[in-house]
Amino acid sequence: MPERRSAAESRRMPGGELPYGDLIGGRRAASWVVLIGLSSGALYLVGYAAGWAIFRNGQRAEVAGAAVRGTPPDAPRLALELGVYFAATALLFALYWWILVLCRRGLLRDGRARTLALGFPVLFNVGLLFGRPYQSIDALTYVAHGFMSTAHGLNPYARAAAEIAYRGDTTELARQLASFGWLPVHGPSPYGALWTWIEALAASLTGSVPGALLLTKSLVVLASLGCAGLIWTILGRVRPEDQLLGTLVYLWNPLIVFEFAAEGHNDAVMVLCVLVSLLFTVTARPALSVMGVVLGVLVKYLPIVFSPAQAVYLWRTRRGAPRLALSVSLALFLGLLLAAALYWPFWIGAGTFDAVRQQGLPFLAPTPSGSLYWLALQVYPDGAAAVTLRLLGLSLVVFAVVAGWRARSAPELLRACAWISVFYLLVVSAGTWPWYAALPLALMALSPRGVFLPLALIVTLTSRLVGPFSNLVNNGFAGWDALMPVATTVSVTVPLAALLPLYVLYRRRPVEKEGPGGV
Repeated sequence: MPERRSAAESRRMPGGELPYGDLIGGRRAASWVVLIGLSSGALYLVGYAAGWAIFRNGQRAEVAGAAVRGTPPDAPRLALELGVYFAATALLFALYWWILVLCRRGLLRDGRARTLALGFPVLFNVGLLFGRPYQSIDALTYVAHGFMSTAHGLNPYARAAAEIAYRGDTTELARQLASFGWLPVHGPSPYGALWTWIEALAASLTGSVPGALLLTKSLVVLASLGCAGLIWTILGRVRPEDQLLGTLVYLWNPLIVFEFAAEGHNDAVMVLCVLVSLLFTVTARPALSVMGVVLGVLVKYLPIVFSPAQAVYLWRTRRGAPRLALSVSLALFLGLLLAAALYWPFWIGAGTFDAVRQQGLPFLAPTPSGSLYWLALQVYPDGAAAVTLRLLGLSLVVFAVVAGWRARSAPELLRACAWISVFYLLVVSAGTWPWYAALPLALMALSPRGVFLPLALIVTLTSRLVGPFSNLVNNGFAGWDALMPVATTVSVTVPLAALLPLYVLYRRRPVEKEGPGGV
């Protein structure tokens, strides 16, 4: 098969130099990238400072007998801080869109412009890596889990993380965590055993709260950059014409930079495993694909929802039914052995997964899942939650099977997985937090055309806008009962409302030429 060449390469002069016009255009594009990159860097600093100010405004808590104090609560100052945060966020997303427009127009094909476009987000990640998490305490709870299971012999699946604030032997640990803003509110661990071992390893290797936090965040940032590398690799095989665009859709997204580099959420590791699994799916290596799913589930349990679509695709592209069955069976057997080995020190029977079940419980909200729960309450007031979960689970399975059945090529499989993730986020998920949008974004980046490009912007922007809400609750400015409907309306209902017109708009446009389906 002849090697593909870019439009610029096809116009090279005999000596190998680009025409003068292309050189000038490339330099101008590089200048634009520098301007966008420097402006984005400044806005990340402003957004981080605004987040810090919101976090401190009215902060008042007592953890393990030690008072944690911020600045006195000041509603007018909070309004200014929120205004700065929202403005910086909106401008960051505008610059993000600008870099994607430049890429869509082919202005980043010059080597210098492309290198700068790929390099700036790496700098943003490294810079925010050394900051503290201010909008979520999840990363600090990872550290708590690590020291619970190593230094104090407490099982994080059996004991709530909040307990360390009330035990005599863990008082100092709780005080150190509280100095970073941690609060004793989380229950037992809802994460997979692989992540629990990572938490324990970070605590063992560093022996300190700051060290474990930095090591954990470093792993998250490496995983996030690895996701960008996998998107580049997958698109290079499936849609080479969109290789740079899809990578930038993920890498430049402000939600990705903030939620992983600044806040340190472990979703980056889960997304990495999903992308690994998809890479091996489209390259017809079923055993490695299954192992990717297993590893992802051992971090967080969501990757299992893509298995129906991947299974259908692997069956369609099989090189032989016995060979496929043997590969998948062997991988599942090894995956079960790995899971058993990782869970064994923490195993408490079915109770090991109690936290996962609690997180999935529906609640009343202006979302599809919340509306279904309300209807179930009218008919089955005593068993409404169970009925709602069954109906949502069934709808997800049906959607995943149908989406997978319609996927007859590698690009179609990637689109199917993106739709499954969007369906889960906007329809099935009981509640949503800003970092939940990271997985749909990564999968939409693998199909960066049509409806997915504006949808990725809307989903991540709305998710990022509700980032400070937990601080408003923690600092006493509002209650969850008042803010949760607002948060779900902004981050779920608004994207859903935009989805139908976007879908109709892009369905009416001429079909864009697909990348090659073979690998």
